[in-house]
Amino acid sequence: MTAAAAPPIVTGVDGSAESLDAVRWAARTACLRDAALEIVHALDVPALLTGGVVPPPEEMVDALRARGRRALRIARELAAAQGVPGATTRLDPDRAAQALIEASRAAALLVVGSAGHGRLTSLLAGSVAAAVGTHARCDTVVVRGDSWDEPGAGERPVVTGIDGSEAGTRVLAAALAEARVRRAPLVVLHAWTDAPPPRPDPRCVADAGRRLLGERLHDHDLGDLAVEQVVVHAHPRRELIERSGSAQLVVLGDRGRGGFPGLLLGSTGQALLHHAACPVLLVRTASGGKRDGSPIRQDGPDRERGIR
Repeated sequence: MTAAAAPPIVTGVDGSAESLDAVRWAARTACLRDAALEIVHALDVPALLTGGVVPPPEEMVDALRARGRRALRIARELAAAQGVPGATTRLDPDRAAQALIEASRAAALLVVGSAGHGRLTSLLAGSVAAAVGTHARCDTVVVRGDSWDEPGAGERPVVTGIDGSEAGTRVLAAALAEARVRRAPLVVLHAWTDAPPPRPDPRCVADAGRRLLGERLHDHDLGDLAVEQVVVHAHPRRELIERSGSAQLVVLGDRGRGGFPGLLLGSTGQALLHHAACPVLLVRTASGGKRDGSPIRQDGPDRERGIR
């Protein structure tokens, strides 16, 4: 009996420069992980339904298919130039959010750009952030900035923030894994702001933060991994945005108390997704959000789902 293929890294492309950046980042990460790469283009056929029910003219759908295949061909060539010659591609008739959420069910990682044509690349920084954040079944990377593509970027650290939550344990594990696979140093940050009166002694808060980091890191075999522990009296949002300028990746929880409270659906997460200077990895921390591990059905190098 043949073992199931390992889950691929999935990235979305809409033809924009930002989505092509996501393809390049995803391809390089696929090389680091020795993982397969799948590239998805969403046709957004439901948006063409007249009155929500009447199908669009076939020639209009044909034009969408042609444009989508062109975008996928360019993306596949770009992935090959990054060292992934065998990337699979897929046209999906659905809306971008639904297409990627479905693809995430059998993905190891979902990668999107930070802006673009309002399709795949703007998913996590736009109006459908809540839908993807709630329903994606795997970790998600939003590719931001261009410093990750500069010479020597691989020497920059991976940065993460943790608190005392159970979800923070998952975030730290993911950050450690990313630092190892990238052979990069890791910065583990614990930041706090002033509490309402009566305020605790800042020295006591700092000592508690250092104990927390020490205890969380003690649970892991760090080997020769260089880890910098940072405890700072500052707003987590500002501190992470500032540190993203010298990082190659920031690792956060997708929502709730995973790294810092309310990251994705609150103001801190939205700020990072809009202003971070490097890619942001959102670690899936919800207990019900783990992918089911089923392999993607693949009939060949390129396939179309539900398109007639």
